[in-house]
Parts: sequence; C-alpha cells; structure tokens
Amino acid sequence: MAMFSARGLNNFISELRACTSREEEQKRVDKELGKIRQKFTQTASNSGLGGGGPALQSYDRKKYAWKLIYIYMLGYDVDFGHVQIISLVSGTKYSEKCLGYLGCSILLKASDELMTLVINSIRNDLKSREASSQCLALCCVANLGGADLSEAMGPDVAGLLTSSASIAHVRKKAALCARRLLPDNPELLPVEDMENRLNDLIGETHMGVVTSAAGLLQMALSLHPTEFRSLIEPCIHRLNGLVTLKNCPRDYMYYNTPCPWLQVKLLRILQQFHANGALDADSADGRLNNMLNETLSRVLARTPPGKSAKNNAAYSVLIEAVNLVIARGKPGGDTESPAYKLREQAVALLARFISVTEPNIRYVGLDSMYRMVRLDGDGTSVKQHQETVLFSLKDADPSVRRRALDLLFAMCDASNAQEIVGELVNYLAVAERMVSTVPTSGPVSGIREEIVLKAAILAEKYARDLRWYVDTVLQLLTIAGSEVPDAVWHRVVQIITNREELQRYAAEQMFKAMEPRYVDETTTKFGAYVLGEFGYLLCDDASMSGTRQFEVLHQHYVDASVPTKGVLLTAFVKMDNLYEELRSTVHGVLAKAATNMNLEIQQRACEYLALRQLCQSSPNGDEVLRAVLEPMPVFPENRESGLIVRLRNQQKAAAGGEGSVLPEEGATSPRAQARVSEPPPVSDGAVDLLSLDEPVAPKTSSAFAFGTGSEAIRGPNLASADLGDIFGGSSGGKPVGLDSSLAPQIAVWARNLLLNPQGVLLENDVLQIGAKHEYRGSQGRINLFYGNKTADTLNGFSVQLETGNSFRVQAEELPNSLTGKQQAKQQIMIEAMAPFTEPPTMTVNFTRNGTSYAYRVALPCQVTNFMEPVAVNEEAFLQRWNALEGQDREQQEVVPAISKLDMAQAREWISTSLKFAIIDGLDSQASGSLSAAATYRTGAMGPNGDKLSVGCLVRLEASDGNGYRVRVRAVHRDVSVATKNCLKMLLQV
Repeated sequence: MAMFSARGLNNFISELRACTSREEEQKRVDKELGKIRQKFTQTASNSGLGGGGPALQSYDRKKYAWKLIYIYMLGYDVDFGHVQIISLVSGTKYSEKCLGYLGCSILLKASDELMTLVINSIRNDLKSREASSQCLALCCVANLGGADLSEAMGPDVAGLLTSSASIAHVRKKAALCARRLLPDNPELLPVEDMENRLNDLIGETHMGVVTSAAGLLQMALSLHPTEFRSLIEPCIHRLNGLVTLKNCPRDYMYYNTPCPWLQVKLLRILQQFHANGALDADSADGRLNNMLNETLSRVLARTPPGKSAKNNAAYSVLIEAVNLVIARGKPGGDTESPAYKLREQAVALLARFISVTEPNIRYVGLDSMYRMVRLDGDGTSVKQHQETVLFSLKDADPSVRRRALDLLFAMCDASNAQEIVGELVNYLAVAERMVSTVPTSGPVSGIREEIVLKAAILAEKYARDLRWYVDTVLQLLTIAGSEVPDAVWHRVVQIITNREELQRYAAEQMFKAMEPRYVDETTTKFGAYVLGEFGYLLCDDASMSGTRQFEVLHQHYVDASVPTKGVLLTAFVKMDNLYEELRSTVHGVLAKAATNMNLEIQQRACEYLALRQLCQSSPNGDEVLRAVLEPMPVFPENRESGLIVRLRNQQKAAAGGEGSVLPEEGATSPRAQARVSEPPPVSDGAVDLLSLDEPVAPKTSSAFAFGTGSEAIRGPNLASADLGDIFGGSSGGKPVGLDSSLAPQIAVWARNLLLNPQGVLLENDVLQIGAKHEYRGSQGRINLFYGNKTADTLNGFSVQLETGNSFRVQAEELPNSLTGKQQAKQQIMIEAMAPFTEPPTMTVNFTRNGTSYAYRVALPCQVTNFMEPVAVNEEAFLQRWNALEGQDREQQEVVPAISKLDMAQAREWISTSLKFAIIDGLDSQASGSLSAAATYRTGAMGPNGDKLSVGCLVRLEASDGNGYRVRVRAVHRDVSVATKNCLKMLLQV
C-alpha cells in the first residue's frame, strides 16, 4: 500500500477520536459528508458546463476517498462518491489505482450495478505488463468474488496462473484468486490443465507460490474428489523435503519449523487423497509409501513444544500428522510394520497431548483419540490411557469434559464397561456443581442428560447381569432425578417386560425406591408402571402387600404432575383389578379425579370409572376388564433402543455440531460431538397447574402478584454452539424474523381463533403452526402443531413463552429438531392469575441450513377465553352499569364495519365466542343495541380462600354511519381494555 499523508485527513480522524458521545461523532461525520458531497457536486456540475471551475486535484480526490472509506468503516452509510472512487482505478499513478481498488473492495459488492463501471478497468490491469497493476486487480477480484465476477474475470485469472511470463508474486496471487473463484465457477480451469499447472507450481522454489498452490489444490480436491492423483508424488516429495531436509528459505522458517503453513496444507491434502481412496496404504506405490512413513515418523518423533503461543504452529503440524495417520486406518498384518509403528507413535503422542495442562491441546488430543477409536471400531489402541481420559472427565473446561465423555462412550466394551459406567455415575453427582463454577458463553448443563443417556446405553449393552443394569438406572434416577429423560425408564420397562426372571427383582427395587415421601417425577412414573404391572409378584411378602404398594404410590399422587398422575391412575386401576380389598379405596380416588380441573385427568378417571361400571352391568364385563387391564405384551426384540434414537436426534439438532456420535446406517464420518442443552429446572415456588384439587396459597398480599412459573418452560431444548476453530471462534448473525407483509394475515388467523376452537396460528414457506384450544374457568389447554413445510431439517427447535406475571403455565417438551415434512405437537396448560391487556406470546427458534430463525407470535389466549356468562335481569344490569361509572373503568370506541352492520351476527358472536350472557329485555334487536354480562375468572386466591373474579359489562350500539359503538365497563381497567380490543377484533370485518 502506497503511503499517503494528508493533514486534513489526519485532523478529521483526530477530531472523531476526540468525540465524547455518539451524537457528537454523528454531527461531525454529517458535516464532513456534506462538505465532500459539495466538492463532488461542484466538480461534476463544472464538468457538465464545460468549465467554470477547476477539477479536483489528485491529492484532494485521494483525501476525500480516504475520508469516505474511513467513515464507512466506522459504520456510517455512504451513499455517494462511489463513481469518484471507481475513477481512481483507471488512474495512471500507483497511489490512485491502489486507493481505487481498496475503495471498490470495501464499498462495493459483486452484485452492485456499479461493478459494470469497474470490470473493464480490472480486465485491462490483468492484461497489462505491470505486475503491480496485476496484483491489485487480483486482490480486488478475490475480495469481491461472486458468480458474475468469476465468470467475467475467470479466464483472465486463469491466464495469469498458467502463463510462464508471470512473476512469482503474480502467480501466488493468481492462485489465491483462483481458489476464491473456484467454488462459484468450478469450470474456471479444465481439470487436466489445472493438474498440469499445479504440478509445476508445487515444484516451485518460491514458498509463497507453493503455499498458494496447495490451497488451490485443497479447494479443487473438494470439488473434484477423484481427480489430481498425479499430484500425490510431488506433495509427498515436497513434504519430505520440508521435514527431512528442511529445504526452506530462512524467511519461511518459523521458530525452527520449516514453513508450518505449507506442511499443514500438504498433510491435509494427503488426508483428502486417503479419503478418496487415492492413497490407500496397502495399494500405494511402495517407494512413496516408505517416504511418507519416514516423513510422518520424523514429525511424530518431535518433542511436543511448550505452552508459548509461538508453538501453536508446531502443534498444528503434529496434529495434522496424527490426523493423517488416523485417516490411513488401522494397519493389519505384522506389528513390526512401519504403518503399525506409526500408529503406536501417534497414540503415544496423543497420550502426551491429553496429559498437558493446556485445555486446547488436551481437547485436540481427546478429539483425535475419539476419531481413531471410531474408525478402528474398538478402543484397544487407547485403553491403556483410560485413567487419563477419566481424569479429563473432571476437567474445569466444559468442552474437554464433553469430548472425554464422547471418547469414553466410544472406547467402552465388555471388558471395561462396569468401570466406565461406574465413573460416569459418580461424575454425574458432581457434574452440575462443576458446570456452575466455570464461566461459559453457552449452555453446558445438558452434559448431565448426555451422561445419563450414555451411561444407560452402555449399561444395557454390556450388562453381564441385568440386575446390575436395573441398579445402575436406579442410581441415575436417584442422582439426576427429573433430569433423566423418559426414554431411559421406557427402555428399562421394555427390558423388564421381555425378561421374566427380572420382573420380581425390578418390582422389589422400585417398591423400596418409592417408599420415601419425596421422590422425583421420573422415578414416580417408573415405579408406578413397574408396580402396576409386576407388583403382584411381591404379594407373598406381607411387608409389600397390594395394600402397602397402593399406599406407597398414593403418597406421591397429590404432588405429582399431570403426566405422572396419569401413570399413577393407571397403576391404581390395575391394582383395583388384582386386589379386591383396594376397590373401594381406588374408586374414591377415581371419583375425586373425575372432578379434577384438568381435562386430561378428568377424562382418564371418568373412563376408568365407566370401565368398572361396564364390568358390573354387562354380562361379559369381566372379560372386557381383563382384556383391557391384562399385562403389557412382550416388546419386539429387534426394536431400536429409544435411548439411542434420542441421543442421535439430540446430536443431529446440535447447532454448529460436527455430526453424530451415534451414526445412522451407512454413516462414515467420525467427526462428531453431542451438543445438548437442558431446560432450566422448575423453581421451588412453581405450582403444578394441572392438579388443582387443593387450593394454593398466594405468596404476596396483592391479589394479582403471583409468580408465573413460566421459567420452567422458557428456552427448552436449546442447542449449544460448537467450539469452532480450536484457536479461534465464530459468531452468529441476527435471526430471521417474520416478514412484515404477513402481519395482516396473522391478524385474520388470530380473529378466526377467537371465533373457533381450532385454526391456523402461523404459516409461511418454512413453518406452519396450527392451534386447538379449549378453556374452562380460569384454566385453558392449548395444543400447538408445528409442521416443517420444507425438505430440510429444522435444528435447535425450541419455543420460548413470554407470559409475564398474569399467567401460570406448563408446557410439554418439544423434540430438538424437525425433519423435512415432520410435525410435532406441544400441549400448553395455562391459568389466568391476573387481568391482562395483551395475549401471551411465544418465540419459535430454530436453525435451517446454518441460518437462525426466530418467529414471534401471540398465543390464541384472549381475556374473553376466561369469561363465564352471568345471567342478570335488566334492572340488576343497569344498577351495576351505573356503579362502574368513572375511575377509568369504562373503555369505549367506535368501531367501523367494513361491510354492513349486522347486530344479529354480533349478538351471536358475543354470546358464543366471547362467552357473555345477553341481557334480554333491556334492548330489542330492532333498536340496534345489545347488553351483555360476564365475569373474568382467575386462579388467584382471595383472603377468604375463594378464587378472585372480575365482573365485566358490555354495551354495543349501532352508531351513526356504518359502525358500532363499543362500551365496556369492568372493576379492573385491564379487563375493560382487553375486552374492548377483542370486540374490536371481532366486529371490524
């Protein structure tokens, strides 16, 4: 870059740096932009008049161009001056041309229309004999890229790359530029021509040219995997020369490592050849194979450097050499063969890596060991380092712990399963504490669920005694509790059901596990199922009789969640069928559950009661009862474990992940790491909305100052980001939201859901959300159906509810991903605890093809959903209406009707959809007015123990013109506002 110094530019930069506020800087920038615009405008005007003023001198043009570039780099929009900067490209002075290309690279994009003004200048410079002009043009083309520019400039770039007249510096930049353009234009160079030219470039003496050519070869191999086999030999010779002979100029020696960047590229190229089968260790040329073995042996024999940052280059060469040894696969035959010795060297080097204190190096060592085990298919080669890997499981760095967990899972077999599973169970007890003491930028507590899944899978796979397997799962349940996914106990149930000799032992252990008063939800469900199915096997022991089993289970019923209550009720019914002495007790429990506020519990209890009545009233009722309540049948033996499916799905959904630790059939890529996130636990103050048999006391004196409990469902299933480069990182962009043009249609859908119990909540080209909702009193149930309309997988799928302090909510967990055309269902239980003016909202988050999406939409939950009609006579209505006058209790608005007025239709909507009672006798249909009354129900308890309600009155009148006059009065202002808004939404059609 030519040096340029201008006092005006220096002063401008100094003044900007001296600004003390954003506003001051903006003011100074606007002033300077105005001045530059005036100069450019005067020059253009004078040129158009054929004179009248001098043109800008070269010094001024460069000064103003530099100011515009600097302003743009500060983040301000620059919407003029582009033509003046482009004109510098065709300047005769190097300083002008250099500045012009710099400005084009920064201010323009390849798709901009102004690019047509600069293409000819770029082509002329590429064809010129001036090396400096050629280099500037190549840099500009590489910076801009794009398919159009690649097509236009590709032949000229290829010409410089293949021309023998180009100097080394030009050839280097031409190779880099070609690498940049190749993905957009794979036909930039014919394969044969590129192969011949790369053969010459890799043999060059100029290390810069060779390094650039190696980068171009890497890109070409990714586009044409089966080509360029003739370049294997020159790559090995060049690598051998660097490692063995140290054929490298002093300028490219980096702390005694000859050109480490080129070594890394060559090692990666050889890995690509191995992956494509072009450099198989058994079929490759013997001479080349020996040379490669000798080269790798020398690299691996180097003493690992220390901690200094300057040693990163040496480490990178060692790591890529190990990766090449891994890529060559497990050697067969003689243990004295060079390939086998290389393997031993690589394992020994990795053992040193995982023993150092530097977390980056330890992570790389664990990652390489993991991939080696995955490719080998067994962990024999690394078993001797098991203790070191187990020690890494307790590392302070979460990424190291995760990779150690992956490696332990991969290297486990029948010989070390009990030890590894035992260590995982022991580590699970402290995993949460270790996570909470280490700062991290992403969620890492999901490692607990991952430990549970992997420990359960290993215990099942390598169990010599299934009792040990059952005991291990119980330990996991005891330690992790509700963090254990249901898939774990579902799988254990399958095994117990299929193994008759295990059933009594499992029932006995679950009886003991259920005896304490407080047990987590997962253990309760597991215990209820096992005792309901196999508890009869324990009845010969008086201390575990049927009555005692019922007592042990029933003590957990009151505090259980809705899904757990459902399992418990089923267990009770099965006990009812087995133990005659329990029938009256079970009948009482079912009768009480039949009046439960939760519809699901109520329906289940009613069905069980009806089943018992059928048994008593029907001649073949006993047969029906036995058929319904008979033990579960044996599960198919070839059924895939739900744990493996769950773990695989979680890993597929990991944002930025490298793949799956559990590959599907045919998968070959070894690079994988689970990225799981755990939903936040429910706080102690969160109340189970779904079991409201017993009243819940408020925590504050205010009638509506209740906790929402919504923290329990905010942000479930978020996938944590991958680590990225081991010596760097990456950051994501702003998520894509809903198109603003969709807003009118969303309003139509919302109105339809106000009128109907089901409908569309949101739909675009990517996602469709359907809704089905029902309400009773202060409680409601919303079923949401998420449909992936694309053929791509939506990863990191999660829903964040924003309910404020007006609601208590519970929501089912969603899968971490939605595959193409897949649908997922989520049930949300919601209870109104206070008046509100706006419906609760949710944000649907997911990633598709690396792009993040965040769709925010309101739930179909309006204030009128929690209304109950109140039938009063006209006198009582008027008395209450007058009593509610003033104090901001009335809301009124004239709502225009797009079509003609229809009071009959409005009357039907208000009575059926908004759940108001129409006051007959006060208004006649011919008078063009109507009155209605309702009460807004909440789940908040008043001082007397009753749930609080808010009365609401509505008057609707036909106004002058084509519209309705809406008047709403309520004790609480928010109820008035929200009800008026619902009426407005309903009537404005």
